[in-house]
This record gives sequence, C-alpha cells and structure tokens, in this order.
Amino acid sequence: MGEIFKQNSINLVVSSSAILCAYHIGLGSILFWFGGLLVVPAIAIWFQFKYALGNFIVRLNIAVLPWLVLCFVGLFWVSKTEHVGQRTMNMFFFEMPIYSVVVGAVVVTGWFFFQKANTQS
Repeated sequence: MGEIFKQNSINLVVSSSAILCAYHIGLGSILFWFGGLLVVPAIAIWFQFKYALGNFIVRLNIAVLPWLVLCFVGLFWVSKTEHVGQRTMNMFFFEMPIYSVVVGAVVVTGWFFFQKANTQS
C-alpha cells in the first residue's frame, strides 16, 4: 500500500505542477481561443488515469482531482472580480475544463469497463 500511495502522490504533484505552470505561463489562454480547454483536460485525464495505481475509484480520483482543484480555485478567485464582463469571461475560462473533465471521466470509465469485459470473456 505504501508504494501505491507514493506513486499516486508523485503523480498528483507532477500533474498539478504541470497544470499550474501551464496556466501561469499563459498556455490556458492560448488554448481557450482554439478550443483546447475542451480537449486537453480530457486527454490529460486519460494519461493520468493510465499511470495511476490502485483500484478504479482511486485512479479516477487521481486523474480528476488536479483539474477540479484548478477549476474551483479559479472560479472562486474569479467570483471576486467586480467588473461583470471580466468576471463572466473569466468564469467561462474556468468552466470549460470542468466540461472536459466530465467528458474525460465518462470516456475513461467506459474504456475501463470495456477493457474489463473483454478480459473476462
């Protein structure tokens, strides 16, 4: 159990750091204009799930958690903005990855159960 916890902790730290660095250098705003905020998180969830260890629920949580933290912290920070137009645009910026996270989680879940059904038959 210690090795699984250690590997998942490393996975969370690396993925969270990469996500925060990408948003800090402005990669998120570039992706916003090209629809990447609807695609990139779903692809990242696939890889995070693939390299996480443990049962299905633990692996799915490891894959989804960094994105949800980013989105909810961003939405909380944006809700403090006074200018309505700026607040609306920034909230949309942090809502888009949430939709991608949901789609990514559904795809990963479907893939996991499809793989499981194929190995049992």
